[in-house]
This record gives sequence, structure tokens and C-alpha cells, in this order.
Amino acid sequence: MIAKATKFYIAIVGIILTLGLCLPMPTLANPNYISTQIEPPTVTILGTIRKLEIEGTCYQLVTDDGKKYELIGKFPKRDGMKVQVRGNIEIDISTICQVGQPFKVKSYRAIR
Repeated sequence: MIAKATKFYIAIVGIILTLGLCLPMPTLANPNYISTQIEPPTVTILGTIRKLEIEGTCYQLVTDDGKKYELIGKFPKRDGMKVQVRGNIEIDISTICQVGQPFKVKSYRAIR
């Protein structure tokens, strides 16, 4: 009798735990929190591409005032090329190269 009751209670606890794992967890700071992804604003930056021999190869965009951005995405991989890039400054990511603020390129234009 005790063995049957123990198995029954273990089964009930298992079901409760399984249901609890399937439900969304409320945050402690704000129980009405709704998870949304906010995309950073798109910006345009003018600078010169630098090819760096770090961790294989890394590419950096250096602006005329000395700010440095690590380029991510599709862009011309030519050292010394002056470009205007349009994209997003990424703030919540880490990169292998770590040679400037990560910048995800959406589009680019060569400057002559």
C-alpha cells in the first residue's frame, strides 16, 4: 500500500515539474515583462578598412577622428580602402578579434 502511494505521489510531482518547465518564467523585476528584440538603429560611418593579422585575419574600420570598429558581415576586404558603411553598432556581442566596437555591415559604398 505504501509503495503504491509513493509511486503515485512521485508521478504527480513529475507531472507538476514537467508542466512547470513548459510554462514561461516571469521575471522578478517586472512580472508583466514581454520579451522583445529591439534592433539597434542603423548608422552610416565613413572610414578606412584595415586588415589586421590577428587570430587569422580581422578587419577594422578606422574613422578620420580615430574611432575603431570591427567589421562583421559582407564588405570589401581590401586594406586601405576608403568606404562608407551602413549598418548597426552591436553592443551585446563579443568577438574573437576584439579590435574595436563590433559593427554589422548591411551595405557599403567605396569612396574615391
